[in-house]
Amino acid sequence: MNEIRKDYILDRWIIISPARSKRPHVFHRRDNAKAQHHTCPFCYGNEHLTPPEILRKPQDKKWKIRVVENKYPALVDNLEFKESVKKLLMKTTGYGKHLVIIDSPDHSKHPGFYSLSQWNLWFETLKDLVSMFMADENINYVFIFKNHGPEAGASLEHPHSQLIALPKVPFTIAEELSKASEYYQTEGRCIFCDIIEIERKIKKRVVVETDKVIAITPFAPRWPYEVWILPKHHTPSIYMRKTVQKDLLKVLRAVLRAYYELLEDPPFNFYFHMAYPRMKDHVSQSYHFHIEVFPRLERDAGFELGAGMNITTISPEKSAKELRNFIKGALK
Repeated sequence: MNEIRKDYILDRWIIISPARSKRPHVFHRRDNAKAQHHTCPFCYGNEHLTPPEILRKPQDKKWKIRVVENKYPALVDNLEFKESVKKLLMKTTGYGKHLVIIDSPDHSKHPGFYSLSQWNLWFETLKDLVSMFMADENINYVFIFKNHGPEAGASLEHPHSQLIALPKVPFTIAEELSKASEYYQTEGRCIFCDIIEIERKIKKRVVVETDKVIAITPFAPRWPYEVWILPKHHTPSIYMRKTVQKDLLKVLRAVLRAYYELLEDPPFNFYFHMAYPRMKDHVSQSYHFHIEVFPRLERDAGFELGAGMNITTISPEKSAKELRNFIKGALK
């Protein structure tokens, strides 16, 4: 049955149209051809091929994670931050930082099969980087994301994530912050906490739940099999209790493994939505850390790009049911 649904928070609507899944090549899988390891700048022994290194863990040749500057950065910090406003023409210098986090030395390791200790090291590294940018008064947000597969925007096969530190809060984050603040002012509660409560009662869109974390397919998904992963108790930023962090990473790994097995290793993206720790105190009360994950099984075309309204071919209820069947054993 076709439906038009609104996002929990944003004034964003999506169309669910199962008939669209009958189009040819709607679920386009990525080419699994492997790159040559000796030419990969992220592999052991090729450290000299990367831009300047920011840090590595541990500090020896057999590192498990490295952070380097992006060779083709969206923003740079070697210029003075300036703002300019002329009527409708507003701009700033392209000040910021664009980093690459090399998740693992293993060229062919799928993120769904990282060890939990590797995931934990990755997350601790991200927290260190956020802390580093907190000292820069011109940085007002840090956006963390992963692109897996060329259709998802990855230019290198070797597993890696990215971080962009910005002087401006990105549009979607700013909209979520604003809507969450409005809800808190009228209801006295975090909107994400209420979403969790509603979804736990309905159960149909719950993919997996642990003591500390829940994963759901959102009511109005932009993509088939889109998943949101949220701490069950109010958590505004990346700085969270170790027990919550452990469950969060366990669930994230399980979702990615389910994608690998159910959807045959599709390209995917995930990113963090969080309150930046330097934001005002009320933000920590109204906003809730979460990870949004989605496989890139479809492509935006003229309607999606021009209208700003996505069409997805599978309901979140069906997505959740299918994912649950693959995720049970992946939490171990």
